[in-house]
Amino acid sequence: MRNYLTLLKLRNVRLLLMVSFPARICQSMVNLTIFFHVQRVTGSISLAGLASGSYQLSLSLSLGYRAFLIEKFGQQKPLLMLVPIYSLMVYFYKYIDSTFLLVALPLLMGMASPPINLSVRPLWKAAAPIQLLRTSYALDLIAINITTILGPLFATTLAFSSRPETAIELCALLQLVGGLGLSLTAVSRSWVPEGKDKKEGGIWKSKGLQILAVQSAGFGIAAGAFSVGIPAFTLIEGVPKWSAVVFTGMAVASVFGGLMSGLISRKTSPVSALILSNGLWALMTVPFALTHANWSLLTVAIFYGFFTGILRVFFWEVIEAVRPAGTALTAVGMLWTVEGLCMAIGAAAGGWSADHLSPRATLLMITISLAISFFTIIVNSSKLKTLYKNHLEDANERAKHL
Repeated sequence: MRNYLTLLKLRNVRLLLMVSFPARICQSMVNLTIFFHVQRVTGSISLAGLASGSYQLSLSLSLGYRAFLIEKFGQQKPLLMLVPIYSLMVYFYKYIDSTFLLVALPLLMGMASPPINLSVRPLWKAAAPIQLLRTSYALDLIAINITTILGPLFATTLAFSSRPETAIELCALLQLVGGLGLSLTAVSRSWVPEGKDKKEGGIWKSKGLQILAVQSAGFGIAAGAFSVGIPAFTLIEGVPKWSAVVFTGMAVASVFGGLMSGLISRKTSPVSALILSNGLWALMTVPFALTHANWSLLTVAIFYGFFTGILRVFFWEVIEAVRPAGTALTAVGMLWTVEGLCMAIGAAAGGWSADHLSPRATLLMITISLAISFFTIIVNSSKLKTLYKNHLEDANERAKHL
C-alpha cells in the first residue's frame, strides 16, 4: 500500500484522477442512459437496444481515428474540439422524439466521444516515477472500475426518477467538466506524441500486437457472453434481481484485483504475470456453467472479476513493451476496437445460444473464449518475452543518454 500512498502524494497524480473522474462517470452511464431514454420515448425495448448498440458499435469502430487525432495533434486541440460537440449532442438528445434520430444520433455521438481513458493512459509516464508505473496503471484501472460501478447506478436511478431527462443532462455536464478539465491540465498540455520509427512498420504488422489482438478478441467475446448470459440465466431461473447482485459483485471484485496487481513487485515480468493471470482467469470460469442463480453464481462472478482486474494491468504493461514507437494511443485503440467488436459478437452469439440452447451454453462461451486466449499467449510466450527483453534494453540504453 506504500506505493499507492506515494503516488497519491504527487500533485499530478491526484489531478489526473480528479479531472478525469467526471468524464469517466459520463462514459460509464451514457449507454444505459440512451437505452432508458429510447425505451421511455418509444415504448420499445428493441429500439432501445438498437440505439444503445449503435452507440457502442460507433464508439468501437471510431476509436482508432480518435486515437490518431491525439497522436497527430497532441491532446489539447482534439479534446477541445470533441468535448463540446459531444456534450451538446448528448444534451439535445433529450428533445428528440423521432425514431430515426433516436437511433441515428448515437452513431454520431460514438464518433465524437472524447477518448478520455486513452488520453489519460500515456500521461502516467509524466505524472508518476517510472518505478511506480505498474502501480499507476493499477490506480488508473481502479478509478475506471469504480466509475463502471457508479455510472450504471446513476443512470438507472435518474432514469426512473420523477425527472428522467436529468440522466442525459448529467451526462452532458460531466463530460464537459471532465473533458475540458483534462485538456487544460499542465501534464496534458505538455504531452508530446512520440516520434515514429518507419523501420518498425504499422501497428497491424507488429507481431506482439497481433498476439494481443487475439487475446483482446477472446476478452471481448467473454465480456459479451457474460453481459447477456447472466441476466438470461437469472431470468430463466425466476430470480432476475440476482443479475444486479452478480454484476455488482463482479465489478467490486475487479477493483480489488486491480489493487492487488499494483502491489506485485516490479521485478515480476508482466509477460509471466499476464500468462499466469490469464490461465487462472480461464480456470475460474469453468464452474459458471455448473452454477445456479444464487450464491454459487455470485461466487464464481467475484473470482471472474478479481482476475479481470489483475490481468488488465499486466496487459497494459505488455502493450507498452511490444507496440511500435509512436503508437502509444493507436495501439491501445486498435486492441480496444477488436475487443469492442468481439464483445458485440459475443453478446449476439450469447443471446442466440441462451434463446435456442441454454443460458448455460452462453456461460460456457466465456470459458471457451478465455481458454483460446490463454493457449494463444502460451504458444507465443517466448516471442512476447523476447519483445519485452528488447524493450527493457532499449529503455536502459535511452536512460544512459539522458
